[in-house]
Amino acid sequence: MFRLICSNLLQRPTRTLVSIMAVALGIVLILVSVGLSYGQLNESADRTRRVSGDFILQPSDASLFFAVNSGTMPEKLSQVIERIDGVERAAPVLAKFVTPGFNLVYGVEAESYNRVSGGLVFGAGRLPHAGFEAAIDTLYATSKKIHIGDMLHLLNSNFRVCGVFRSGVGARVIVPLKTLQELNGTPEKVSLFFVRRQSKFAEATVLRNLSAGIPGYKVTASSQLQSLMTDNLPIFRNFIYAVVGLATMISFLIILLAMYTTITERTREIGILKSLGASKLYIVNIILKESLLICAIGVGVGFLLAFAVNKLIAVTFPLLPIEISIQWRLLAAALGISGGLLGAIYPALKAAKQDPVQALSYE
Repeated sequence: MFRLICSNLLQRPTRTLVSIMAVALGIVLILVSVGLSYGQLNESADRTRRVSGDFILQPSDASLFFAVNSGTMPEKLSQVIERIDGVERAAPVLAKFVTPGFNLVYGVEAESYNRVSGGLVFGAGRLPHAGFEAAIDTLYATSKKIHIGDMLHLLNSNFRVCGVFRSGVGARVIVPLKTLQELNGTPEKVSLFFVRRQSKFAEATVLRNLSAGIPGYKVTASSQLQSLMTDNLPIFRNFIYAVVGLATMISFLIILLAMYTTITERTREIGILKSLGASKLYIVNIILKESLLICAIGVGVGFLLAFAVNKLIAVTFPLLPIEISIQWRLLAAALGISGGLLGAIYPALKAAKQDPVQALSYE
């Protein structure tokens, strides 16, 4: 049977190739889109968590993407936070996304940010203190080929790079809080506070104290940040669902069209098989196995293309993280194969129901 299936596919190489590439396109669409989405989300959560603040305090309607609500909280709130039992230090931060590059910039006070973060690891230089100074992480410095003393153009202003710190902690670019407030048009306003607890107090205790002491604000434990960002962002979930649905639909429709056309062209051949005693189940089995073989090859090609595309993105845009879990790879393969098999069911049933006499007389 396997030789028969292969010969059927090789008789129509163009259609077979188009079907394989359609399945592969669905796999690439899932893996690249999901990889970029989860890469950005998880890296943002990891870098924020590594600041070492135990809690993040925001306005009640704020997004976990901190720069969405830029500059809405009074900076002086830090004094209230630090009087709460169990709080060691609060660092006010103004967060802002800048283009091109869609990079996150933090405006910070060097002293309070150092106290909360435990001190960034600098390969050279220091945190900015005032004026138009900026510190950048090592990945940003490498990708942009920027060194200590170079000028960095941000927000229609030129900043002199005063430090390069180890990447993976906080924003890629850090500037003085007052400077970013002025450029953002939000004097004495911040986006969030990183809060460090005293070691002798339990996390749950300080969380309750913060929630009770500053009602009307959202307090998030840094340890829960990644799961909250993944599970509680409806836009993110809807995007993933849309991509998965589109990829599955592509596989379904292309295989349906290819198999339906193939069955029409092979009407006489099916009639010959049925006249020789082939059962309906045998005919269905052949069609479904042809579809399965196409989908399996398409999945393999899709994985190779997705790997190549992700490598190209990583080389061309090194600041864009890509993360694809084993679960998503397996799910993409399952969706590609199941979509193709579902598309082949109707043509297979149509072929099995053909009358052998009418099939043999088909022109």
